Order: sequence, then structure tokens, then C-alpha cells
Amino acid sequence: MSIRRRLMTRFIGMLAGAVLLIVVLGSAATYWVVQKVNEVNLVDDFATTGLDQLIDTAKISSDGTVHYAPDLLKQVEQNQGWLQMLDDKGKVIDAFHTPSDIPTHYAPGELISYWQGTKPFPYQIVMIIRERNGIVFTLLYGERSVAKPLLNQVHQTSTFTNGKLVVAPEQQASIREAKAYLQLLDSSGKELDSYNKPTMGVPTDYNIQDLVLRARYPSRYGAFTSTMYDEQTETTWMISVPSGLSAAEDERDPYAFIWEPALLVLVLSVIMLLILLALWYANRFGSPMLHMLQWLQRLEKGHYEEPTGLNGIPRSQRRNGKWKRKYRVYAEVLLSMQMLSSTLKQDEELRKQTESLREEWIAGITHDLKTPLSSIQGYAHMLEADKYSWSQEEVREFAAIMLDKSMYMDRLVNDLAMTYRLRSGGYQPDVERTDVNTLLHDLVLRAERNPAYGQGRIQFQPAPTPVYGQVHIPSFERIVDNLTANALLHNPTDTKLIVSVHAGQRDGDFSIQFVDNGRGMDAKTVWRLFERYYRGTDTGTPDVGSGLGMAVTKGLIEAMKGRIEVHSAPGQGTQIRLIWDGISHDAQNKIT
Repeated sequence: MSIRRRLMTRFIGMLAGAVLLIVVLGSAATYWVVQKVNEVNLVDDFATTGLDQLIDTAKISSDGTVHYAPDLLKQVEQNQGWLQMLDDKGKVIDAFHTPSDIPTHYAPGELISYWQGTKPFPYQIVMIIRERNGIVFTLLYGERSVAKPLLNQVHQTSTFTNGKLVVAPEQQASIREAKAYLQLLDSSGKELDSYNKPTMGVPTDYNIQDLVLRARYPSRYGAFTSTMYDEQTETTWMISVPSGLSAAEDERDPYAFIWEPALLVLVLSVIMLLILLALWYANRFGSPMLHMLQWLQRLEKGHYEEPTGLNGIPRSQRRNGKWKRKYRVYAEVLLSMQMLSSTLKQDEELRKQTESLREEWIAGITHDLKTPLSSIQGYAHMLEADKYSWSQEEVREFAAIMLDKSMYMDRLVNDLAMTYRLRSGGYQPDVERTDVNTLLHDLVLRAERNPAYGQGRIQFQPAPTPVYGQVHIPSFERIVDNLTANALLHNPTDTKLIVSVHAGQRDGDFSIQFVDNGRGMDAKTVWRLFERYYRGTDTGTPDVGSGLGMAVTKGLIEAMKGRIEVHSAPGQGTQIRLIWDGISHDAQNKIT
């Protein structure tokens, strides 16, 4: 998977995770709100909400006993209510918190009269009938009506005359004992008069909604309220008896204490979630970027190692060398940076080696130019001096030495120029189809006649079949001369050299081997064999050459689209192969 797809996958996953967490938080907040609203409803209107929950949570044991949720029964007790379960005959089969003045058996018409209010009953009752798991639940729930009986008594004995409310003395005592207060309202809901009303906190003007809510939800207002409408006077009698519960601060929104904290917690949770996601994002994606930036800064300063942690291990890797999880998404970038660091480090080492070789090369070439030049200058001064009278033979000898030194300098300069031309690609010889067996045989015979090599040290082995190749004959001659001289002049005098030709698989493909049994070379010498002027020559032994022969040889072979391989080891001789097989020489140069 590419880095682009991995980043997209990670970002999409992060977004999906954030959305999922927000949904979970929202669901948790919604669940909490529903629970709190249910608790409020249980207090405000247990008859509507609680009875259904009682049936939903009821558990029936093996002996037929019904067990209700303890928290719901506790709410019945707090509401000063009672609970009965009836069978189909109206008999009470289970009860909770039932006063002594409540019947234990109801006739069908009697229960309906109590329920509809056509027959006096000291409690406000609610009945619910539901079937669950094959069992029919008939629950009767009742709450004592404190305000209604008191209002009935007051209304029967009190009058409103000349704009003044007159309450009988015995009813005044009952109102004060119950800490209640009486209000008389006109047809629009405005207060006409009152008795025992508190000086503060009680409205003097009511609308229909106010009256209904006060009578329906006494816990919200901290008082039981009962009303009675007088058709003759078109007035409303209202009495309020404190319930002992504190009134809600916001009478218009009894759920404000639920919405506000729920919304606050949800907002804070989302903010904290976003902060945590930002920190996670910074650690997950920003930390590797900072690591790579620090790595680049180190590369800029010439430090090519990856930044490490306290344990000395690169920060992007584990002890086993594998990528850490947060760095895997940038695997391609890190691999590229590792390769870049390795390349820069190798280039730096190569630069140092090149500088060292250049200094050695300059020192060697300076020495080899200065030495013959000193000889030429010395003999020139000798010939110029008036105090000497040289014979004709001595002058010729001096001239021969000076000519030899100048020719050596000329070869050195020409070889140096040739190496630069070959390296820059400026030398492109014109090749022609040539019989390699014949050409190489002629060159070997010419080398055998060189007195510097000695007699019988070169053996030629032609290919059994004719071999033709595209070569530049002058360059080919120089290659053979350089390799022959290198094998015979830098080894003991008893060293033998075998030159052989081998045909390739295709027409025009061939190889030539130069194998000697000399002292051989170590790996370092083989590696540096083709460097320009790796070996400084001594002008005292001019036959050694300019020191650029192997560099020129390699360049000439590559210019003719061939390649060279060298195999050697100390004490085991040297094998050099010249190969023309149609493979690009730029990619196939090999030294082992």
C-alpha cells in the first residue's frame, strides 16, 4: 500500500473513530437525560409513569408472589401513596404502604365509582390494567388528597361579600393548622381576595396553564393545590397546602437542571475528545515528521546517522529492527532517507578517498615530471658550461639521455590526456569487424620479440573457431601492450603469461583472457587497479611506464563497448578477462 493510501486510511479511521466516540458520548448523555427525566416524571406524575414501570420490572416467583423494583416502591412511599394489586374479582392479592382505611375488596361498581369520583373516597386513585407474560396486572395507586377535603369544607362555610372573603372561624383554624392559604380568583384568573397567603412568592394572577400545572404537579411548586369553580359567582376557589418539598427554581422548565448539566458535560466531553485527538494526531503523525526533519537537519550538518533515542536505537525502530507502529505509514520516506544517508555517507567517504588519491596522484605526477626535467636541466647546464669541453661521443650520449627523458614526459602527458578524454566520453574510436584470433596472435608475437620481457614467457591459445569482433585496432594494440607489460614487468622473471581467445554465444561476442602465475594482488590493490596513477613510477626504470596504463586500458575497452574483470589473490596469480557480449558496459563494469 502506498503512503498516500495509508495516510488516507489513517485519517479516515481517525475521523470515523472521532465520530464514533462523539456518538457514544451523545448516546451516554441521552441515556442519562432519559433516566433523569424519568426520575422527574416519577416524582411529578408517578401515576402515569411509575405504574407502567412497576409492571415492566415486576418479577413473579415460583409461588406466585410478585416482586417490584425497590426504587419504585421507595418512590411510592416518598409520594405518600399506596399500591394494591387486584384479582378479577376485585380482591386485593398484594399491597404496599396501604393505610388502614383502604378497602381490601372492591365490588365492581364500587371501584368504578371511586375511580370516576362519583362516590366520595379519601384518596385520589389511578387504576391501570395491563397484560405481561400471560398475567393480567390490575394495579390501583392512590395518594391522599390533602387540599381537596379542606377546600370542600372551606367552600361550604365561607362567603364572598362586598369584595371581601369571609372564612368561618373553625375553617380559619384548619387552614392555619395545615399552613395552607386560600385564594379567590375572578373569571380572568386575577386574585379577588385571599386568606393566610404568604407575603412573598405567591402569584396574584393565574392563567389556565398555571392552574393546571399547579394541580397536576405539586412537587414542582412545593404545594398540593386544589381548585373549585363556583358557577353562580363565576369565581374560582383555590387552596394550596405545602407538601414539605422545595419548589423548583424554574417553574416553567422543571427539566432545566437536567438539560443544562447534560449539555455542559457533552460540550466539555467533545472539547476534551478533540484535544485528545489533537494530541494523538500530533504524536501519531507529527512526531515522525519532526523526527524526519531532525534527521534532515543532521544531514545538512554532515551527520549521516539517524537520530537515536536514549537507548541508542533509532527512534523509528524497535530493538528487533522493525518499524514502530506510528512510523510505518512513512515507511517509503524513511527507507528513502536511509538510502540517502547511506549514499551521502558513501559519497563523503569517496570524496575523502578521492582527495587522498588526488594528493597522491599530484605528488606522483609532480615527482615523475620533475625527475626527468631535472635530468634534462642538468645535462643542458653541462653542455652549456664553457669550462667543459665535451667530445662528440659525450654530447650524443647526453642528447640520448635528454631525448629519453623528454619522450618519457611526452608519454606521461599523453596518457594523462587520454584518461581525461576517456572519462569524459570525448574519445569515440571507429571500430571495424576484425579477425580477433589473427590480430591477437600478431600482437603476441610482437610482444615476444621485446627483449624486456625475456624469451618464452608468453603463450597464445587461439579460439578453435574463427572469432570476429568490432574493435579499434590501434586501441586494441595498446590494450594488449599494457596488459602484457603489466603482467611481465611487475612479476618475477619466471612468471608465465597465457593469452587466450574464447568465442561468445552470438556473432560478434567474444572474450580474451590474460592469465599469469605471478605474485598476485590483494583485494585493495585490485580495487584500486584502474585508478589514474595509482602506482607512481620511477624515472630510473622507464620501462615501467607512466603509471596510467591500467586506467587507459579500462577506458579504451569501455569505449569499444566492452568490459573488464579482474580476479586475483596474493600468491595465486592474476586473471584478467576482456569481454564483448553486447551488454551495456556502463552497467556491467566489475572488479572482484
